[in-house]
Formats: sequence, C-alpha cells, structure tokens
Amino acid sequence: MLKNHRGIALVGIGLLSTLTACGGGGGGGSTEASSTAADTTPASETPAQAAASSFSYSKILGEYSAQQWDAIALAKIVASGSSLNAEYIQNMTTSFTEDGQSYAISAAGQSNGNITLDYSWTVNTDGTDTIATLYDPTGFQVANSYQQALADAELNVSTYDSTWLASQGVEYVDGAAAQVIYTGRDPVHTLPIIYGDFTENGDVKTTANQDFSLLPDMLFQYWDNDRNTSTTLVAKGSGNITVNYTSNTVTGTVVLDKFYNYADVFNSNTSYALVAGIPNITMTLVNGTLVDGQITATLDASIVVTSNGTLSGEGYLKGALFGPEGNELGATLFLLQDSEDTHSYFYWDSTGIVLGQ
Repeated sequence: MLKNHRGIALVGIGLLSTLTACGGGGGGGSTEASSTAADTTPASETPAQAAASSFSYSKILGEYSAQQWDAIALAKIVASGSSLNAEYIQNMTTSFTEDGQSYAISAAGQSNGNITLDYSWTVNTDGTDTIATLYDPTGFQVANSYQQALADAELNVSTYDSTWLASQGVEYVDGAAAQVIYTGRDPVHTLPIIYGDFTENGDVKTTANQDFSLLPDMLFQYWDNDRNTSTTLVAKGSGNITVNYTSNTVTGTVVLDKFYNYADVFNSNTSYALVAGIPNITMTLVNGTLVDGQITATLDASIVVTSNGTLSGEGYLKGALFGPEGNELGATLFLLQDSEDTHSYFYWDSTGIVLGQ
C-alpha cells in the first residue's frame, strides 16, 4: 500500500517535454464533472495483422478509422502552486480512439485525497492543433506534441513518432501523455498513458520466464531546501522486467541514469548535453503480479549519495502485455520521495512510462 503522500511536485513525461508549452490552434473542451466509460474492444473495421499465435492483433503503426485502442493511465494532480501539494491517481478509466488524423481521449479517476478528474478531448494531428517536435540528443525525432487551447485551460497531448517506434522494433504498444494547465488557476493535471492492443488472455504464456528490456521515459523534478527553487530534468535509462508465467509474478528494475535539461528538450533542440551530478535512480519492482495479461507492482528505491544523504522513494507501476503472445510490454509509473529520504532535496519525484520487448 502506498503512503498518502502530499508534497511539492510538478512533473510531466520525458517523451512529452513540450507538455507545459502554451497551446494554440484548435478548440475543444475540458470538464471535471462528466465521465466517459472506457471500451477497450478494438474496432471491428480496423485492419488486423496476422500473428504467429491463433489470435489477431492491430499494429500501432497502421492507419485506422475509429480504432479503439486498449489503454492504461495514471494521473498526477498539482492542486495548488501556492501550497505546493500533489496527489496521484492509480486507477483511471481510460479510452483512446484513433480516427484518421485525430485522437479521442477520455480519462476519469479519483485521487487518494478525493480529487476527481474526468476529461474528454479530441486531439487533431493534421495541423489544426499546434504541433511541436521533440528530438533525442543526436537530432533524431522521437515524439510529437499537439497543443490546443481549451475554453479555460491549455491542453498538450504527445505521442511517440512512428519512425522512432519502428526504429525500436515496437509494433503493438505506444506511449502518450496529456497535461492540462488551467488559465488563471493553479491546478496542473498530468496523465502518462500507454495504449495499443492488449494480449488476449488465451494468448498469454502459461509456463517459463520471459525477459523484457525496457525503455524508460520519465521526468525527474526536485525542490531545494529553500522550497522556492525547483529543477526539472528529462530522465532516460534502461531496465529489465522478468515475467514468470508459471507463478504469475513480475520482477525487475528500472534505472534512470541519463538526465537532460528540460528546457533543451522543451525548446525542440536537436542536440543537448547530459546534466552532471544527478545520482542514478534504480527502482525495484516489489510484489509484482500478472493477472490476465495486466501487470501491477509497487516500486522501491534507495540510493546512497555520500555527500548529501540518501534518496529514498516508493511508487507504483501499472501496465500490460501487448501483441501476439505478450511479446511487448508497456507501463505507466511514478516514484515519490518517502519518509526514509535524508537527501538535501526538500522534495523530489519522477513520473513517466516504460516500453519493453
């Protein structure tokens, strides 16, 4: 059970480093009071791809009309910039539909402090909404961010670029995130999202182990002890998850060991340098389980930094197996400073996604 954390926090998603950009372009609406239930059944008219298994799946890189993807999301709520409180939602009802040159996204859930989020958006990818491009440090395009002005807020939704996904060999799962920044008010709501084609229950392996190499994409933010100075970094790294299909247990680690200046990525720079002096963060999966192709685990991290104490945190991972025989994996996760932390940072946390295969 995660502790009821309240602390300083404002983060986004590494692949979505343009999330806090001012949005322009098309209209749309936001609401905090009306829910749209998720329907994760793939649309019947979308082209299914042949697989080695006896089941049929839709590849994420196809072009679709009314494709209802399976989706998982978490949420982070910065309720007030003045009091610097943050809350988290572990269980979101999420719907993600791709229809030609648009995405229809709905997400609803309640935080540990009883804050309710309930959203429904249509995001246009045809240029109607402002588009920003994100690159890796070598200048390779990684993601696109679609920025939209709502009636009372700014919305940014980002997804991985199809060429980058293809370069990684990922076919059945994608990552996205949404952030809503309210105009004239403090709340900032950030939702990391995984979507694609879940592995069917009958297609999940029942024996042996399977290792997944991970691509984590996170933001790491910390406040100094003066409580007024914060630093936001894009965090990358590696990791491994092992699924034991006999016992339905999930183990592994997620490592963040490359940190970049948020502004460098935010400004769509095509080259930028590593930020030195940030300790590597290793998150260990604890009590991980696999149930009907769905993965959950708590996260634990303890990093000894000799000169500044110990970074200690706990968190949550929620994901699933995707595609034929569950050979791809996607998950959303967050890690929060806990009571055993003795580092000089006043507060820190990290939020994002991982893809694995």
